[in-house]
Amino acid sequence: MRILQVTPCYIPAYRYGGPVKSVHELSRTLVKKGVDVTVFTTNANGPTNLNVPTDSELLLDGVKVHYFPVQKPRSYFFSLSLSKALKRQIRTFDIVHINWLYVHPTMAAARECFRQGVPYLLAPRGMLDSNAIAMKGSLKKRLYLNLIEREHLTRAERVHFTSDGERNGAISVKWQVQPVIVSNGLDFEQLDQPHDSTLFYKRFPEVAGKKLALCLGRLNYIKGLDLMAKAWPSVVQAVPESHLVLVGPDENGYSKKIRRWLYEGGVGDSVTLTGLLLGEEKNAALKAADVFVASSHLESFGMAIVEAMAFRKAVVVTDRVNISFYIKKAKAGLVVPCDASKLSEAIISLMKNPQERVAMGERGLRLVREKYTWDRAAEEMLQVYRTVLANGNQP
Repeated sequence: MRILQVTPCYIPAYRYGGPVKSVHELSRTLVKKGVDVTVFTTNANGPTNLNVPTDSELLLDGVKVHYFPVQKPRSYFFSLSLSKALKRQIRTFDIVHINWLYVHPTMAAARECFRQGVPYLLAPRGMLDSNAIAMKGSLKKRLYLNLIEREHLTRAERVHFTSDGERNGAISVKWQVQPVIVSNGLDFEQLDQPHDSTLFYKRFPEVAGKKLALCLGRLNYIKGLDLMAKAWPSVVQAVPESHLVLVGPDENGYSKKIRRWLYEGGVGDSVTLTGLLLGEEKNAALKAADVFVASSHLESFGMAIVEAMAFRKAVVVTDRVNISFYIKKAKAGLVVPCDASKLSEAIISLMKNPQERVAMGERGLRLVREKYTWDRAAEEMLQVYRTVLANGNQP
C-alpha cells in the first residue's frame, strides 16, 4: 500500500505545534507495519525556512519526505512546485491523507485527487471546531470554509478526527461527511527511557525547590494563558512556593501580554518562560513538574496532556479539551470550566495534596497505555485505509 501524506509543515518545524509531530509519528509507525509512506510538505518554519533540501527526497525514520519551497503568501503555505508534483505523481499513490485546512497544499491535493480519481482522507486538526470559528474566524476564513473547504470535506472518503470531542464540536457535523476517529498516540519505547529533571534545574535554576505548575504549548490566546495569568496570583497566595513554567514558542508577541498580566497581578517573579524545548530538555521539564495545566479555550486533542500523563503527572484541564471526558472518567486529573477561579482552586488542591497527585499520575499513565499509543493508532488508521480502498464510500 502506498500512502501520500500532504501537510503544510513537517518536522523539524515544531513551532507549528502538535500536528507537525503527530503526522510524522503516525507515518513512521505505518512504515514499521510495512506501509510505503511519502510526505509532501513545504520548508516553512515561521518567518524562516527549514535547512532542508528542496530538490531531493529525504528519508526520515523510513518515511520518504519531499520538502517543497514555500512562497508568498507564507501564511497560506503556498508552493507552486508542490502543486506541480501533485499533478505529476498523485496517481502513483493508493490513497492520500491530507492534513490542515485553509492552506494551499490542502486545496491543491484535494482538487488533484478529485480530478484524477484518487481517494483521500482529510484531517482538519481542530480547525473545524465551531467555537474556534466563532472565536477567531475572520470573514475571509468563513468564506473560504464555505466556498472551498466544504467541497473538499464532502468529497473526502473520510474526515479524520482525533477525538470524539473534535468530531462532535466540528461545524461539519451539519454536512454530509463521513467521519472516522483515530486518536494520536505516544511512543513508549522513547518514553520508557530514564529521564532526569536535573537538566531542567541546571538550565533554569530559579525553579529549584519550587512546586512547579507546567504549561506546554504555543504561547497564544487559544491555550488559555489569559486564564492562567488571572488564576496564578491566587495559587501563589495559597501555596507561596508555587512557580509557573510556560514551555513553548511565542506566537505574535503574546508572551509580552502574559508577562504584563503576571506582573500586574504581583506574581511576575514566580514564572519562567523557557521558549521552545525539545527532546530531553522537554522531557526534563515534564519530569520536574508537580502539576500539568492545560487552561485551553480550545484543544482538539492535546498531545502535551497525553505526554504529561505518560510521565505520571496529575493534570488540570478545561472542559474545552476534547479528551477531558476520558481524563475525568479515568480520574487522572481535574476538569474545570474556562474560569480563572475554578482553575486556581484545582491547581491549589493538587499542589496541597501530593498523595492525590501520585494516584492521579498512576491512573493517567494507565489511561495512556490503554488508549493512546502510536501502534494502536497506526493499526486503526491502516484499517481505515483498507476499508476505503476495498469499499469506496461504504462506511
